[in-house]
Parts: sequence; structure tokens; C-alpha cells
Amino acid sequence: MTEPSETTTRSETSDDAPRTDGGTVDDRGDDVGTADTVRVMTFNVRYDTAEDGDLAWPNRKEHVASVIRFHRPDVVGLQEPLEHQLDYLREQLPAYDWVGVGRIDGEAEGEHGPVGFRRDRFTLRDHNTFWLSETPHVTGSKHPEASYPRMATWVELHDERAGATFVACNTHFEHRSARAREESAHLLRRRLTDVAGDLPTVVVGDLNCTEDDPPYRVLTAVEGDGRRLYDAQYHAIYGHHGPTLTFNRFDGETKKIDYVFVTEDASAVQHAVVADHWDGEPPSDHAPVVADVRFTN
Repeated sequence: MTEPSETTTRSETSDDAPRTDGGTVDDRGDDVGTADTVRVMTFNVRYDTAEDGDLAWPNRKEHVASVIRFHRPDVVGLQEPLEHQLDYLREQLPAYDWVGVGRIDGEAEGEHGPVGFRRDRFTLRDHNTFWLSETPHVTGSKHPEASYPRMATWVELHDERAGATFVACNTHFEHRSARAREESAHLLRRRLTDVAGDLPTVVVGDLNCTEDDPPYRVLTAVEGDGRRLYDAQYHAIYGHHGPTLTFNRFDGETKKIDYVFVTEDASAVQHAVVADHWDGEPPSDHAPVVADVRFTN
């Protein structure tokens, strides 16, 4: 597998390049959306603040729910919703069960980082939240340089349709301190090894960094503590669809900071950044990212 720094792109690879499932991509399309693929989404929905004016949550919430409903992720990780925002999405998206807590008190206070999954397809086998700090087990703890507590929520799911068991983890890194982000990446990689063991794993989230920054390199490095992660955008069998930048600040595309990663035993089938708008207005200041993933074990 190659990472972006090695300069190989989808457009530079042959149509008969090897696939991770042993075939070639000259039969592209035959296995997209099949019963054993899991559609995974990451979506920073932007916390509810009056400072957003016409783009505040009350004017966007229907669009946020509509994006999730229309694109039908099987598993979705959200960043930034407050308790009342998540309550609204629970009501609007009854097909999903949600796991996650507020980052301040481990209950309802502060931004949440929940994982939602389709209850008719998956059985929840285990779940937990840890904080991106020097004491990950301490509720509400934060890195010394972080502005706020940051956390990661994971679920172990059994796919009743495909028969596979896998771990899905959702996270949101610090937005100011580069040191906190880098150390969070090291911690995440170590903790996921403890949590998931040898189960195939998908990690989604807003990392508040680009591909050129240390946290991304930590997560995708060949060497390092724990299991290596692969950016689904560059390892999807059928490549990437749509724009490549995800953070728009409500005023246009700026950079890619939202990701779907997989471990080597999970095959990304296709990957996309969702560019849905309503009369020119996006549903959030981040675009959702989706990947269809195949888990085997």
C-alpha cells in the first residue's frame, strides 16, 4: 500500500491494478454496495451557537438529518453535537442506535462524539469512551495544552448480515495545540490496539490537521505503536468520488481535516466527500465523508 507522500494516485494506476480482495478493477462496479459492505460516515455537524446567524443549528438541522437519511450510512460518527442536537437526530433517524457521552462529565454536558449504527443490521457487543489525555480513563480529562477535553468513542459491532465483527471508533482532535494533536494520535493508535485486538477496525473523525501534519503521519506510519491505519481515500478499490476538501468554514472549501481510516484487514471499496448544498448553503461547516468498507474475519 502507498500513502499520499509516495505520490502514487488513482489516476496513475492501471485499471488492472491489484485489488485488496484478490481481483482486478477491470470489473469495477460489480461489488459496490453488496451485502457485505458497510457504509461508514464521519460528519462534524457543528455545535449549536447563535454566533452562526442564519447558519445556526435551527436553520440547518433538517439538512443535517436529511444528509444522513439520504446517504444511508450503516455506521456514522458525529462530531460536536450537544445533547439537544443529538436528541433531535435520534428523533429524526429512528433506524439508528447511538453510543456516546458528553466530553465534560461523561454524561450529557458538552460536545458529544457519538457513534450511530443501524439496529436492524448490527449487534452491539462492547463499547466505551476514553479521553485524549495523560489519564485516558479519567472522565473529562484533557491534554495539558488542549483547549477542551477531547475523546474517542468506540463500538464493537457484529454484522448480522455479513457475519463479520469489527470495531468502529470516532474521534475529534484538539483544534489549537499541535502537540496535543500529535500526542492524541499516538494515544489513539496504542489504545485501539488494546481495544480491538486483531479485529478489523475503522476510525473516523475530525483530526483538525491535514495530510502533511504529524498526527496524520503518526496514524499512517509503517512503524509505530499499535496498528497502522490507512486513509480510505487513497486505498479504496474504486477510488475517490467528489471534492477532496472537507472543512468549508461556511464560506468555501479550505482544507481536508476529516477522515475515514481502515486497518489492513478492512478493505475500502469506495470513498467520497459529500458535497450536498441547499441553495448554495452547506448543512455544516464540514462536509461529510463516506466510505464503503468490507470487513473480514
